[in-house]
Amino acid sequence: MKWYKQTYVNHRDWILENLEVLGLSLQETVLVLLIDFFNANQIQVTMDALSKKTGLTQTEVDKVLSILVAKKYLEIRATNRQVSFILDGLFDTEVAKTQNALNSSLFDLFETEFARPLSNSEMMKLSDWVKTMDSKLVVYALREASMYQKISMNYIQKILQTWSEKGITAKMIEEGTKVDIE
Repeated sequence: MKWYKQTYVNHRDWILENLEVLGLSLQETVLVLLIDFFNANQIQVTMDALSKKTGLTQTEVDKVLSILVAKKYLEIRATNRQVSFILDGLFDTEVAKTQNALNSSLFDLFETEFARPLSNSEMMKLSDWVKTMDSKLVVYALREASMYQKISMNYIQKILQTWSEKGITAKMIEEGTKVDIE
């Protein structure tokens, strides 16, 4: 049995103790703590309940839940006509360490540049990028795409692939090395 499934483990204390490792925003923290509370007390987790308890709109709750899913902290599973909100990924310290670089500010930056909320598939793609490369490089690719007014995940992917093939790093960009996407 995994350590966090033991009955004597206080999940909320562990979450609060490890906030800096988890890299959760304020809204993410509140929702995670609330979901854990609901699960521990066998209260059904619903969008309406989360919205009422947090004061967030259902759209805001949905956005934060999408971010938590993209970070692999939350799994939403539909079984037996019931939706389960599973936080097991949150307690896996390797996931937590890997995901620390992927914080909501990166999502916010992309959403600001795209001038709209990211879709689930876009959040997953962003999450995958940060797992395999420096998050600064991802931000620089976003800036490059923005400069050419070609804001799309596919264009940013092309930039990142080209830079990877040419061995271009975030440090090179910071030092002013000429970087072309072609």
